[in-house]
Amino acid sequence: MPTRLKQKIKDLSLDLIDEPKGILRMDINPDDLNDLMQSISEIGLLQPILVAIDGERFEVVFGHRRYLAHKKLGVSTIKAIIRDMTQQEIGIARATENISRADLTPVEEASTYRNLIDEYGFTLEQVAKKMSKTPGTIKRRMDLLRMDPMLQKAVHKKQISMTVAEELWPIADKASLEYYLMFAIENGCTREVARQWTQDWKAAERRAQTPDGDGPRVDLSPNEPRPTYVPCDICNEPSDLNKTKFFRTCPACAEAIKKGMEVTK
Repeated sequence: MPTRLKQKIKDLSLDLIDEPKGILRMDINPDDLNDLMQSISEIGLLQPILVAIDGERFEVVFGHRRYLAHKKLGVSTIKAIIRDMTQQEIGIARATENISRADLTPVEEASTYRNLIDEYGFTLEQVAKKMSKTPGTIKRRMDLLRMDPMLQKAVHKKQISMTVAEELWPIADKASLEYYLMFAIENGCTREVARQWTQDWKAAERRAQTPDGDGPRVDLSPNEPRPTYVPCDICNEPSDLNKTKFFRTCPACAEAIKKGMEVTK
């Protein structure tokens, strides 16, 4: 069995380095990349990237943005930690760096776990152990990747929370799902309100069936009137938008009302 090479640091030609294989982050903010380029041009690279030996070439394990910044700056070399690594070691190192990112979205987190299973052969239990999370948490995150793409996109863009997406997921009719999702994005939505919407949709589906259960399904247009629930500003419970009451108040009085309601509970 060949001896594993020890880790070493050197200035490595960018022509010998390949981008990471497999799933990467879904978005790389151009402004962040430009800021990094400016920092590197002014004070240099503060932290080397990590690359793995791949035959006579090298693969970026982490430090992808630093690698891209150097390429855009047109420099020929980059300071790199060179390490002899197995594919599973690469997968875990890359996943650990991704999970530690402050701007990581739930969808990117789910993709990281899915990649460890699909590309590197880990089991769900092994991923949970390596990431110091429960198998249930890992599965819940990966369930995001089974949702309708419009839900995934909304969660990734932080337009709705993951819990709201989970509550809306059972809405199988695409037009209805789009209707409720757009309302959630434009007006805000709590988990309880999303759950109520899904219950309303299921009830409408049951009513649309004939008594023997074999009749044609009647699809409602998203533009047709239907109950729309929003969170109450006082108690945060679902409230039918058509039945909500509105009155003018300044922010200070509104806050006083809320505090008064909390005291009387």
